[in-house]
Amino acid sequence: MTVLTIRLGFWQLGRAQQKEATYQLEMANADLPALGVNDFLYTPPLAEANLQRRIEVNGQWLNQWTIFLENRTMQGKPGFWVLTPLQIAPGKALLVQRGWVARDLIYSDKLPAIDTPRGVVEVQGRWIPAPSVMYELTSKPDNLSDRHGFATLRQNVDVKLLADETGLELLANVRQTGAPSEGLQRDWSSSLSGADKNRAYALQWFALAALCAGLFTWFQIIQKLRHDSR
Repeated sequence: MTVLTIRLGFWQLGRAQQKEATYQLEMANADLPALGVNDFLYTPPLAEANLQRRIEVNGQWLNQWTIFLENRTMQGKPGFWVLTPLQIAPGKALLVQRGWVARDLIYSDKLPAIDTPRGVVEVQGRWIPAPSVMYELTSKPDNLSDRHGFATLRQNVDVKLLADETGLELLANVRQTGAPSEGLQRDWSSSLSGADKNRAYALQWFALAALCAGLFTWFQIIQKLRHDSR
């Protein structure tokens, strides 16, 4: 048990180093020139190498594919993340996390009203990973507010399945930045590596290893020596 917990502690330290390396790469990407439409159309860049990179593109909102991700908070308040594909070329789009909007405190499944501009719009943002997955106890029936049967209200979204569902090639996940607009807030939390959490887990595993070693020493060595001396 002592050997196992020590190995687990070093495994968590390794995870912390990996997260730190990824975080440093993302911070370096944040200072690079912004990616534009042409960067995605000809040789699409890889997400792994471009997280947190600035994106400045023109396109059209595909409002029929708008998704409200429920149980997402901002400043401690419950609400929705609003995601809408931004078409930058025929059949090609970026999945944009446009902002956050508060939910109705009585009817949690009531979708709030937001504005979606028509025509060509300019969007600035950051390349981010796919939206985090929230734990679901049971699968809920799809929201039927959309006449096409598209589930507008969701707990989670799988980007690959969404691409199949919409027939779009979703080239990147983008978090829109800038001042509040269209009924949406964008007070996003700053990006953190999360390495400190892994270091805390490592400390717990090493403490457990020390406890196991101490108990073994006390009961299997010290106590036996005392018994033999008697």
